[in-house]
Amino acid sequence: SVTEGIEALAITRVVLAPVVGGPNDNNPEISKDRKFTGTGSDTDIVTASARAYTSAINKLLKWTKRRQTDEEAVSDNGNIRDAKPV
Repeated sequence: SVTEGIEALAITRVVLAPVVGGPNDNNPEISKDRKFTGTGSDTDIVTASARAYTSAINKLLKWTKRRQTDEEAVSDNGNIRDAKPV
């Protein structure tokens, strides 16, 4: 916790990474070395953890969407300059 007392603030950090035998084993989009981290804070440790997990999932989704957009631009025109920002 960051502070003391009844209104103590908890800070949590979550790291998401693919595992061998996991659901992303056949997904070439996600490298086995790629990790997504998230942090969260709240007076309730469960809420802080949920915020951290949500943050990490959002980073994973944003990264995946950006890769799909970049790959579509390359396959359409053969030129990465035409990729749209996410």
